[in-house]
Amino acid sequence: MVKKMSKNRSKIYDLTLMSICLALMIVGAKLAIPIGPIPVTFQTLAVFIISLVLGTKRAAIVFTIYIILGLIGLPVFSTGGGIQYIYMPSFGFVVGFLLASLVIGLEPRFNKFYAKYILSFIGLIIINVCGLSYMFVVFNLYKGLNKDFIYVIQVGLLPFITKDIFMVILACIIYSRLKIVLHREEKEEIILINDERV
Repeated sequence: MVKKMSKNRSKIYDLTLMSICLALMIVGAKLAIPIGPIPVTFQTLAVFIISLVLGTKRAAIVFTIYIILGLIGLPVFSTGGGIQYIYMPSFGFVVGFLLASLVIGLEPRFNKFYAKYILSFIGLIIINVCGLSYMFVVFNLYKGLNKDFIYVIQVGLLPFITKDIFMVILACIIYSRLKIVLHREEKEEIILINDERV
């Protein structure tokens, strides 16, 4: 009975944290600051914070749910939702979020302060490789625009790379602060579980 209660308490904690992160992802996709010709969104910031906080398994679940919600029609993506979103050039970046989380989420396994930066920048590379490749395919095979990869880089990477690098660094700094709070919560959870077992 005590063991079951402990598991339930842990599941509730995980579900609550994952729900908050899913909400953060949706809000981050919708927030935009119109600075110059390219609006700055907070989606990239949300992606890296979520991946670092949740770890590989839980982050992958959150991003999978996010993608499913968007594809079934809920307007959770930056420009809406629906199955037709798979034909948008930017959809590859959304898929890249999921793939990148599998790498970024490995951070808790390393006991080095710079691990989060290295893994996050690897994640950024994964997101861009996935996104740009998908964009190239959509431009050429679906839209028939006959665009080379240099054009895709000029449109899908160069205007955003400085902002994305800044967001990655900011996410790592924020995570460093959140990590202290989260570890404190996890320790309190362990204490409560141990008290229940006594």
